Amino acid sequence: MERNWKNSLYDLWKKEKWYWVGAVVIGVMFSLIFGAHWTKGYSEMIQHGIAAKVVRFHVLANSDSEADQALKLQVRDAVLQEYGTLLTECESKEETLAALEAAKQEICETAVAEVIAAGYDYPVSVSLVREEFPFKKYDDLIFPSGVYDALRIEIGVAEGQNWWCVLYPQMCFVDAAWGYATEESHTRLENTLTEEEFLIVSALEQEKITPKIKLKLLELWQ
Repeated sequence: MERNWKNSLYDLWKKEKWYWVGAVVIGVMFSLIFGAHWTKGYSEMIQHGIAAKVVRFHVLANSDSEADQALKLQVRDAVLQEYGTLLTECESKEETLAALEAAKQEICETAVAEVIAAGYDYPVSVSLVREEFPFKKYDDLIFPSGVYDALRIEIGVAEGQNWWCVLYPQMCFVDAAWGYATEESHTRLENTLTEEEFLIVSALEQEKITPKIKLKLLELWQ
């Protein structure tokens, strides 16, 4: 009788043990699934927050030839020189988009004039779009991939390498003048984004963030 009682307890313990093991496994699986969804949701939330506050600039060259790539930069410089001051007077994303919409035809004419002056007859199109941007690093600033509002200039068949920047806050005009990301452009961006969004974008320059965490942040956005 005693042996049967002990055997019954042992059998019960074995069953309970596997119940607990199963519960732990299921719990871990749910934690992993929830964590994956939370991470994805968090990254999307940050990207949407950044995208809601910035206007980007996208210039597409006719081809990857050295001449076409040089022309792309000439068009960029001409547009920024002509309209950079106008854009620096804009105090919000909405004002920037309105100013660009009003000046879109003039911007196109400026770009065409630059193309003709360089000796080419490529057609040029200028449009305001919402388009997918890849993960992009500007000096020590990073922008997550996702959909952004942008001024898009296409030169010729627009099959060459692209040039990207940020029109609002006014980083293109400032950085194109100096050739690198300046303290002023960082300040403009910091004043536009939330503290958390700016921390993500400027992760590479934050000394208080360890290299390991910086690498994880980059992997997250890539």
